[in-house]
Amino acid sequence: MALDDLQQINRWHILFDELCVRAGFHDAASLAARYCEVAGNGARKEHDTTLRNLNNWRSGRHIPRLRSLRILEQVLGVRDDPALLEHWTALYRQANEMGEDSPADVTHSAKGGALASVAARWASSLPDLRTIAGAVVVLGLGIAMGNVWASGWRPWGGPADNAPVVRYNPEVFMTVGQSKVIHAERGDCGELPRDWPDVVADLPGPALGTFSDGGLARRNSIFCKGMTPARAIVFNAERVGIEEFRIQGDHLKVTIRPAE
Repeated sequence: MALDDLQQINRWHILFDELCVRAGFHDAASLAARYCEVAGNGARKEHDTTLRNLNNWRSGRHIPRLRSLRILEQVLGVRDDPALLEHWTALYRQANEMGEDSPADVTHSAKGGALASVAARWASSLPDLRTIAGAVVVLGLGIAMGNVWASGWRPWGGPADNAPVVRYNPEVFMTVGQSKVIHAERGDCGELPRDWPDVVADLPGPALGTFSDGGLARRNSIFCKGMTPARAIVFNAERVGIEEFRIQGDHLKVTIRPAE
């Protein structure tokens, strides 16, 4: 498939699967072996875990963390083509924000038409649609509240309820010696984020400073349809210069000036 054709793909996991095929990884086992080789994971248990992850990524059930994404880029040679890397990164960012790890909702039109026809006939035979619709709404609200309750996070009285809101800003200006929150990693909708050791393990290695834990925060999520708990990421500026990197698919440009 030519680059122009790859540019037409609008879902990250579909692009990933196509690049796997193009690179000769027609089965997940061979890809897992190469992935573990690049990552330095040779244990059988790690290979099995990688195999499951790859199947989930290729099917669109989940998306990889940033560290895993970098390994995939190396395995598939994505960074050898700037245009492809740009498209790959844009789709990853979209998937990360829109929740591509949710089950796919794409159906074939013929099948969709048949299902719609069956649904219409079934609906026409119901005695009182308004009564049933009301019951469905009540049931849905009950399930939603049950999921939030089970997550350990509450919409009231929770540890992140009064946490500061972190907004995405692609350009950050700092001075040497300054520390500033530049991003926040959310957890699943309504759930508390990962612990800092897990978050920092997936962050890039900056040349002009270091990252540190900013504690609990909140961020707006399109996928979660509003605010959700997150972990703030602090950048500690140590040297003058300009550095660019990505966090969870978001591009950040940090400019550090001398302290006055």
